[in-house]
Amino acid sequence: MSKLALGLILLGIAGWHGCAAGPEADGSRSGAASGSAQDATSLLAQGWQEYGFQSFAPAQRLFVATGKAARVTPGQRWEARLGTAMIVHNQMPGRDPVSAEPLYAELLEQTEDPDRQALVLARLGDCRAERRPPDLEGARDHYRRALALATPKSLPAQDTALRLVSTYMQKPSAQEFARGLEVAAEMESGLEGTVLAGALYGLQAELALFVGDNPRFARALRRQYEAGIHNVQIKERVLFQLARLHEVELGDYAAAESFYRRLAAEVPTSQKAHFAALRADELARGQLDSDYAPPLTERLP
Repeated sequence: MSKLALGLILLGIAGWHGCAAGPEADGSRSGAASGSAQDATSLLAQGWQEYGFQSFAPAQRLFVATGKAARVTPGQRWEARLGTAMIVHNQMPGRDPVSAEPLYAELLEQTEDPDRQALVLARLGDCRAERRPPDLEGARDHYRRALALATPKSLPAQDTALRLVSTYMQKPSAQEFARGLEVAAEMESGLEGTVLAGALYGLQAELALFVGDNPRFARALRRQYEAGIHNVQIKERVLFQLARLHEVELGDYAAAESFYRRLAAEVPTSQKAHFAALRADELARGQLDSDYAPPLTERLP
């Protein structure tokens, strides 16, 4: 599991802690941790902290201790069992998604809270995707069931949508890539304006590139840029791809000039920034064949 994915899952769990001990087994939410449950609350929080550090042995001890704490609530005991299941699933080097599946399935039967059910269904989807060979259809079914239950636009919902789209990138198949593009478009409304919208458009761009659909490739890159890119290296790559795509493949020289200028202005430390500024000036003069890049006219009919 990537650090980003782990962080998103832990943020979802932290949302439960924002309501003290989290939702009870019947789905209710308490307002503040009672003194009698404080020991279990502290143990559980420490357990997830250690899990976040990927210190799985200490985390497991804390989860076990939570289950044995005096006056532990049903919701806390459920969450501690979730921690144990996730350790079985993700602990390196012996990651074991097959053994984790029955643990998740049992947890699913023990809660009626939709967000908790969604989180567990997504983990079951991960287990199916990580089998050898992967059960991609099973993974997709679990991810869709999770999305149907998760709070719309919550971080777990966003993460699950990205996982669903990613399943269409696991096979080198044009049919899978094309279907992935359709599913990514289907997920757009659910991620619009969210922190992971740019990641969805990045996946769309890759899928469009795989199937050779330059207009959709350009659209996805543009949406990724417009969603906001904080990583300088990714912004450099996206803007350069946009500039070259509009210049070389789409013949939209005004757009190409604009993206070159944005690259030079927004990522001035980039190795490509100097070339971008020079090429933008050439395009503004109507000079198609660059003094600094292979000629375009050889590509033109």
